[in-house]
Amino acid sequence: MSIALFDCFGGASGNMILGALVDAGLDLDRLERELRRLPVSGWSIERRDVHKCGLGALYVDVVVPGEDAHVADTLSHHAGHHHEGHPHRCLADVLAIIRAAGYPIEVEAKAVAIYERLAAAEARVHRLPVEEIAFHEVGQVDAIVDVAAAVLGLHILGVDAVFCSPLPCGRGAVHSAHGALPSPSPATLDLLRDAPTYAVDLDAETVTPTGAAILTGLASFGLRPPMTIERIGYGAGRSDFPFPNVLRVSIGEPVRAANDASEGDAVQLETNIDDMSPQLYEHVLERLMIAGALDAWLQPIQMKKARPGTLLCVLAPPQLADELSEIVLAETTTIGVRRWNVRRRVLPRTIERLETEFGPVRVKVVSAPDGARIRPEYDDCRDIARRTGLPLVEVMRRVEARIDEWSKQRT
Repeated sequence: MSIALFDCFGGASGNMILGALVDAGLDLDRLERELRRLPVSGWSIERRDVHKCGLGALYVDVVVPGEDAHVADTLSHHAGHHHEGHPHRCLADVLAIIRAAGYPIEVEAKAVAIYERLAAAEARVHRLPVEEIAFHEVGQVDAIVDVAAAVLGLHILGVDAVFCSPLPCGRGAVHSAHGALPSPSPATLDLLRDAPTYAVDLDAETVTPTGAAILTGLASFGLRPPMTIERIGYGAGRSDFPFPNVLRVSIGEPVRAANDASEGDAVQLETNIDDMSPQLYEHVLERLMIAGALDAWLQPIQMKKARPGTLLCVLAPPQLADELSEIVLAETTTIGVRRWNVRRRVLPRTIERLETEFGPVRVKVVSAPDGARIRPEYDDCRDIARRTGLPLVEVMRRVEARIDEWSKQRT
C-alpha cells in the first residue's frame, strides 16, 4: 500500500500539485499521453526548474494561449456570465469531457466527484441550482486538465491513500470573472468547509479553487501519518511570496506497528453493523490499516429480526487499541465496540528487494518449519501492471519465475 502526504506550507493550486507529483517521479510524458485522451485541444505543458526563496522546485503549468489571454481581459472588463470567445461550461459540459476520455473507473469517478464538489460550492455561493452554474476559471481547459492530471498522476504512481496538512489562507482581494472578491474566494472557502486552515499575513490568494477542490476531494486531513518516505517532490506556484510558494508531496509506505514481532499480545476489536452504506467499508479498512492495525476484515452475519449485517473485526497492537476503537466509532454507524486480549504467534519474515526485468520488486521471505516461503509483494506487482499495461497475472507469473531462480541461488 502506498500513501501520499501533501505539505501545503506555501499554499495549493492545480499546477503546484502537478509539479510536486512530477518532481516526485511521475513520468510527465506518460501523463501527457493520458491527458490527450480528453476531448479538448489547444493546450501544452510547460515545465521548468525554479527557486522560491532559495528552495528548488519544479514549475509545471498547463498553458492554453487563447484562454490565458482572455482571462486577463476578463479581469479588467467584467461583463457577467458570458464573454465572447470564451466558453463558460456548465457541470454537464465538464463531466462529458471527463467521461469521454475513457479513463479507468476509479480515475473517472474521482475526477467527476471533484467537479461535482466545485459545482456544489459555486451553487451555494451564487444561490443558484447546480445545473444553472456556469464555470468561469475552473471551467477552462487548464483547470479541467489540472484536475485530470492530479487524479491520473496519483493513479500512475500507485498511491492508495492521500493525506494533507492544514491549508494556509491569505487575505485581501482576488480577481475573477465576477470582479474583485475577498481572499480566500467564496468558492474556495466553501470547499474548505471542515478542512483545517490557518491565516497567513499576506495579501494574496494562497489556495485556489482548483487546488482546494482536488485536495478536499481526495485527501484526509490531520496529523502526519506514520510512514516510510520513498519519494519527495516540490511543486512551485506562479507567484513569489516572502516564503517559498511551494507545495511538497511525500510518497511512501505506511508504518504498521509490531510488524517484526514473532509472538506477543494483541487486542481484537469487533462490532456488528447493519445500517451503513457498503461503499464506506473500503475507507474504514484503509484508515484502520494506515493507523497501525495488524489486520482488519469484514464478515457477513445475520443480526436480530433476521437482518443481514456485517461484522467488522480489527486486530490491534495493545498500545493502539483505544485509538483504533475511536476510528471505528467515528467512521462507522456503530454505537459500541467489543474488545478482548488475544495471543498470537507469527513466523519470522523479512522483506528483501529482488531485481527483475521490471526493476526492483519487494519480496516477503517467511521462515516456515518446512523451509522458506517467498512471495512477491502484491502492491509492487500491481504497480508494474499499471505502468506497463501488462495483465497483472502475467506480471506475477514472470516475477514468481524470477523468484524461483533467485531461490535456487540462495540454497
